[in-house]
Amino acid sequence: MKKLHVLFFTLLWLTTTAQPQLVVAQSFDPILASRLQNKIDSFRTANNLKGISAGVFYPGMGTWKGVTGISHTGTPMTSDLLFGIASNTKLFTGVLLLKLAENNIVHLNDSLRQYLPAFNHVDSNITIRQLLNHTSGLYDVTSVPGYSDSMLANPNRVFTASELLTWAGPPLFQTGTGWSYCNTNYLLAALVAESATGRSYSQLLRDSILTPLQLDSTFLDVYESILYPIAHPWQGGMNFNSTPRTSINSAAWSAGAMYSTSGEMLQWYRALMSGMVLNAQSMNELTTFVGSGNYGIGISRVTVLGRTVWTHGGLIWGGYNSSMMYDPATGIVICVLINQLPAQANQASIQLLSTLLSNPLAINENSTPEKLITVYPNPTNGRAQLEIQNQTILDVKVYDLKGMLVKVTTDSQLDLSNYPSGLYFIRAQTANGYYSGKLIKQ
Repeated sequence: MKKLHVLFFTLLWLTTTAQPQLVVAQSFDPILASRLQNKIDSFRTANNLKGISAGVFYPGMGTWKGVTGISHTGTPMTSDLLFGIASNTKLFTGVLLLKLAENNIVHLNDSLRQYLPAFNHVDSNITIRQLLNHTSGLYDVTSVPGYSDSMLANPNRVFTASELLTWAGPPLFQTGTGWSYCNTNYLLAALVAESATGRSYSQLLRDSILTPLQLDSTFLDVYESILYPIAHPWQGGMNFNSTPRTSINSAAWSAGAMYSTSGEMLQWYRALMSGMVLNAQSMNELTTFVGSGNYGIGISRVTVLGRTVWTHGGLIWGGYNSSMMYDPATGIVICVLINQLPAQANQASIQLLSTLLSNPLAINENSTPEKLITVYPNPTNGRAQLEIQNQTILDVKVYDLKGMLVKVTTDSQLDLSNYPSGLYFIRAQTANGYYSGKLIKQ
């Protein structure tokens, strides 16, 4: 088995715990914001749900966040409450493995035998890529009869991935010959990451993704202390907040144990889909969709409202339901978190997307797509030149990683000397349309 006991990531970004000073008020259209709020209000009422926390990132307009309903009796829902995101954890795990591959610590074609001991009913020739895109053929340990009963029999017990793997039945098909969604794959992927680095999955997640992206309200339960209030989970009309979730979330681990807010999930998707987390080759791996599930790595491709979107959902006993959606044609990101089962968070996401696309200010997918603006030097200590060949820049807007508009200028000499280090997104307008770019401030 291959093992590296010390790992240093060469980060693709520079970060700081300080937040950029807000210079210009956010310009989200209040009429559109009201329509989005009405949509989640009506969805909650129609489906008799306890509460919803939702958010939208709308390119050129910024971020909207809305809540409706309650966490529990006497406590209304707020946007800073955390929810279990369940299987949306898989995207974090997949990106972690892709970053390890970028640093030549693992390779996606590596087999399990290079990192892990043999497990019963687990073919050691399965590759990392086959785990991440669900073509391994492995039996899903969460489908074992009595799985939920085992979790509830001792809710304070910590289950390990190695223990759960002993529950796996015979493979569903020969590796690489089919597709089946399987939580076992992502448990094994995290074990590979730990073996290859000599560090815990939670440490790797925190150091390589959560801290650099300033996702300080996103946590891996059981293995990290959750520092902020959590929306009470409901299932079958019962409030399960008093039931310990140690067994459930330790078993879910790298396949479903993370908690976050709608705002930070928007921030995560926006950074990832904007190319600020992974290089081009890794993004191609992430979005190479295979099998009957049209699955890439931690994300799938579906058709809704006549357009192609990238999405993932999640639900976990007790109960939380989450939905993330990204529209590549417009750059729109949608997050819906619900603190109740059963629920259909993905249907709420579709309704929010429909509302956005019907808005008069919506970016039409048939319109001319944004092109890239040249920014140099990049990274910069503060000053950078913006350049669009044969174009005169009329207007420049600069956004921070959280989608906050922090600067507006008409000057192609961009000066961020007085701004904190970190990632910034640039959107410039010319007579011929919009151009976008990214800047790292050292």
